[in-house]
Amino acid sequence: MGIIKNGLYCVSESYFDDFKCEWFCDNKGENRPYYITFIDKDNISWLIPLSTRVDKYKAKILADEEKYGMCLFYYIGKIMGKENAFLIGDMFPVTDKYIKKPYTFSGAHYVVQNKITLKEIQKRSARYLTLVKQKKLIPKVDIMGIKEKLLIDSVIKI
Repeated sequence: MGIIKNGLYCVSESYFDDFKCEWFCDNKGENRPYYITFIDKDNISWLIPLSTRVDKYKAKILADEEKYGMCLFYYIGKIMGKENAFLIGDMFPVTDKYIKKPYTFSGAHYVVQNKITLKEIQKRSARYLTLVKQKKLIPKVDIMGIKEKLLIDSVIKI
C-alpha cells in the first residue's frame, strides 16, 4: 500500500496484539484515525493519535505551557476545518503491515494540508523523539523497542 506522509490511517488490531501494552490508546475497533507525522530515515512511520476532546487537551497544554513554556505532548490543530488534539506523547512507530486502511473523506484518502499544523506537529514530534532517544523522556510504551522489532522484521523479509 505505501504510507503517505501526512495521511490519516486506521491501524489494524493486530498491531496492538503484537505489541501488547496496557498504555496504548483505545483503537476503537480499528476505526480510530491516526495522523502520520513523518517517515524516518529507517523507513518507519510514526503515527500520532487524534482526539476530538479538544477542551480536555487545551487544559493540559495550558498547564504544561505555564510550567515549561511549551507543551510537547499535545497540540491543537485543524483538520477539515475542525480543531483536533494531536496526542504527540502517545505516538508510535508502524509499518505498512499494520495499516488496515487509509482514512477517507468523501471517498478519497485524507491527507492533511494545513501547513501551520504540519510544521508544529513536525517540530514537536522531532523534539519528543530526540528526548526519548536521549532517555530524557521515558514514554509509557517502549516505542524505541517497538521500532527495533519493526526494523528487524523488515530486514528478515528482505
